[in-house]
Amino acid sequence: MNQTSMWADGFGAAARAAITDQEVFLGGRADLDELGIERFLISPGRISGLVTARNTGAELHAAITLPVLTADQAAALRTATPQCEQHEADDGALPECLADPAHTGGVTLLSEPAELSFICTCPATSPCRHAAALAHALIDRLRTHPEDLAALRGLRQPPHPAQDLPAAGASTDTRPKTRISAHHAWAWYRECPDLPPIPKYSPSLSNEPPPGPPAWSPPPPPAPTTEHLHALVNDAATQARDFLRGGTPLECAWDEDAVRLAARIPHTCIPEIADRLGLDIADLRNRITAASTSA
Repeated sequence: MNQTSMWADGFGAAARAAITDQEVFLGGRADLDELGIERFLISPGRISGLVTARNTGAELHAAITLPVLTADQAAALRTATPQCEQHEADDGALPECLADPAHTGGVTLLSEPAELSFICTCPATSPCRHAAALAHALIDRLRTHPEDLAALRGLRQPPHPAQDLPAAGASTDTRPKTRISAHHAWAWYRECPDLPPIPKYSPSLSNEPPPGPPAWSPPPPPAPTTEHLHALVNDAATQARDFLRGGTPLECAWDEDAVRLAARIPHTCIPEIADRLGLDIADLRNRITAASTSA
């Protein structure tokens, strides 16, 4: 097997086994190719990045964690086969012989699927397609930089800072973007070596009493409208009536309840609901249609 793809294929097999839903795994590939990833970072025991939600455009923080090698494992890995010429090379490459347990004292450099943990700020069930996109980004990275696997397992210091991975076919223009989040703007300001001086400000005090607090204003959108509230009350009444008549215990299923309410409440935001449930918009529309028909 080609060394440049051996480590990538090994991690890819572990990620595919850990993400049991193949639609989620393939959806992550599509999201990476179409939307890219910002602030992609490899550090000991962690891969992280900012992933854009497909339907709403929300900025999501995703990460994959795995255990780093212990000191004993690292020592065994470095001293298992001193006679191997590949170990003596100091060019930063990851020797192919490290994939053979006979050359590593039984230490496995690639992680097992059960050791991978997936984290995302989206409300979907983990692992989600956003974490899957992060896994595909690492697979692509290992094809050209297999030595990054050593940094991920804690054997070396990460050689690369956080970087942006553009969408497939996107422009290679490296000029700074004009649209950044407040979090990134503050991080840049804090790390800037030449910060502008803080302006001096001497407030003028007045003897007049301060004005009273303003009157409460209605909540901003997307606060429920009167039509939405009536639909929620009718749905709750229907559920209570069925419970009292049939005696069936009430159960809360996140996706089923959301689909049922989306079918009964008018003017719902389908893209936002699809992102929260981790579904494609077309799949959600089909489920809403089926719920409306059964009702």
